[in-house]
Formats: sequence, structure tokens, C-alpha cells
Amino acid sequence: MSVRSRSGVEFAVIGGGLVGAAVAYGLMRKGRQVALFDEGDAAFRASRGNFGLVWAQGKGDKLEDYSPWAREGAAMWGDFAKELTAATGVDLELEQRGGFVFCADEVALQARAEIMERLYKRSGLQFEVMRPAQIARFMPGVSENFAGATYTDEDGHANPLKLLRAFHAALVENEGSLRRGARVELIEPVGGGYRITTAESTVECQSVVLAAGLGNIQLAKCLGVTLPIKPMRGQILVTERYEKILSVPSENVRQTQDGTFLLGGSWEDVGYDTSTTFDVTRDIAALVVRYFPFLERVRLVRSWSALRILAPDNAPIYDEIAPGAFLVTCHSGVSLAAIHADRVAGWISAGSIPKEAAPFGLNRFSEAERREYAVG
Repeated sequence: MSVRSRSGVEFAVIGGGLVGAAVAYGLMRKGRQVALFDEGDAAFRASRGNFGLVWAQGKGDKLEDYSPWAREGAAMWGDFAKELTAATGVDLELEQRGGFVFCADEVALQARAEIMERLYKRSGLQFEVMRPAQIARFMPGVSENFAGATYTDEDGHANPLKLLRAFHAALVENEGSLRRGARVELIEPVGGGYRITTAESTVECQSVVLAAGLGNIQLAKCLGVTLPIKPMRGQILVTERYEKILSVPSENVRQTQDGTFLLGGSWEDVGYDTSTTFDVTRDIAALVVRYFPFLERVRLVRSWSALRILAPDNAPIYDEIAPGAFLVTCHSGVSLAAIHADRVAGWISAGSIPKEAAPFGLNRFSEAERREYAVG
């Protein structure tokens, strides 16, 4: 029988993935006392399946305010990466030289261009529509067997696993901040704060941050709140190492600094199923080979799947769902890491969500949307 221990902290952040770790790191940098509760790899852990894009392109078509927010998040990444690497010695492998969204046919390319035009009007995000011959300047080996792509020079990519490692390393340096294998079972209001219960301990805190991805669904229920989020599976294929040839990423393929290609782009509404499937693997590979025929000769070495955390408008949710209880959830843990560690952590440190964040609150969703998406 385990013996529960009790202790107190200022901020308890629940969720040790990229979103929770970014907020906890930001709070720590602001001099706050933080405990980050990390369930570990038993969790769905969207962070370990992240494609690694640092991306402003395409974000905000359904929620207007998301477009400038995503641009700001991407723009902050350079300084953020330098700071985190200096603090931990972990190279985040950031490259921001632009990025592409490929479109197989003219109809898709026209629709994509219309989305980008709307985003330009909302946030000033510059873009170009390129044909394969133009794309080849950035991505040698691209075929002529598709319509084209949209391009922005603000996008890029990083290594999500190294980003998570760096966050955890920084928190480990601050004794007591990172609590591994600590699955939160219950959140209870107590004495003007909250009691956090895990299998091994009971911790009281002044404020709590729900940043556990899909786990937020059950955690929010402890506070009487229904969240309109659901899982959306994505599968990723990884190749053997190859000579460095691609200088920028796309949403379907990117080449890492060690030479491997990551192939992805699937969106599957299959509940909490994290298996990989032959048909999706085949379709991903076929589409990528259509874009880059030389990849047909490159061997696949492994694959995995992970679950995105999606709201009805695909945008983040930031809210105070009870006094001193903050919700931070999104499916762009890499793209928004810098802004979560800075702006969002700043809001939480100050004790309230400001008016500028109101467009990202829960009130934007109708009761019907909440019922449809509440699948936990």
C-alpha cells in the first residue's frame, strides 16, 4: 500500500507533453514555483508523434484571430530556440527557410490559394503560389506530376523530441519541478486553491493548469466543464538516411538534419485507436512518391501514429475554467511552443486570461459543438 505525501506549490501544470512543458518552463523562467505532472509514455503523448513543423501557413481559416497568433508564434521561435539551447545544451534543429503545402490538382491549388488570400487579409502573411519548376529550387527531385503548392518564407521545422527533451532538462534543473510517472487522478477545489491527487501523492497548489491534451477531457470534468475536443489520428513513416537534399519542409514530407525523411499528412477520425494501418501507409507513400519519384528507391524503416487534439475550429483553447484553473490545449505544440512559454505562461503567472485572448475561449463554441466533440 502506497503512502501518500502532501506538499504545496504555486502552480501545478498537468501534462508533460509539449504544451504543458512549455507553460511550465515559461512559469519557471518567470520565477514561479512549478510542479509539472508528467504521466509519461503511457499517455497518448501527441508530442512523440508530432511532425515537427513550425508553421503559420493555413492556420486561422476557421478562427480569424488564430492567423496573427500563429504568425507571432512562428516569429518568436528563433530567439526562443537560442535561449532554450543555451540553457540546456540541446540543439532543437530549427530551420526556418520557408515551407510548402502541395496540391495534387488545379482545383485543390485554387482552393488553397483562396485560403491563403483570406489569411493574408487577416494577418498580413505573405505567400506565393508556385509551380513544380519553381518548387524545384528549394526541393530538388520534385516531379512535374502535380499542380503546385503554396509557399511562405515564415515557416520551418524543428525536432519535436529534442524540444520535449530540452523542456524536461530545464525543469529537472529546477529541483522538484518535474514529476515523472505522475498520472493525475483527481482535481478538487480546496481552501482557495486546488488539491491534485495522483497514485503516489497529494499536492495542493494555488493555481492549476490543464495541459494534458486529450486527458484534459476527464480533468475538466472534475471541475464540471465539458470540453469540445476530440482525437484525430495521424500516421508518420520514416525512411533510412539519405543525402541532404531538401532545404525546406512541406506538410507531406520533410528531411531531418540526420538525413531521414518523415512522410505524413493523414487525418483519420478513428477515436483513440493509435495503431498503424497498411492502407494509410500505402496512401502516404504513394502520394509522396508522386511528388518526389526518387523516394521510391529509399527504404522505409519504421512508422508510428499519434492522436492530434482538435477543437471544432482547429484552433487553440485558452481559458480560465474555474478560479485559478487554466485550460491550455491545442494540436500545434511545436508551432506554438515559443508563444506558450512566453505569452501564455505570462497570462497564467499574472493570474488571469486577458481580453486579447477572449477569441480563444470556450465561449466561442455552441452547445451543439460541445456535445459533438465531447467524446471522452
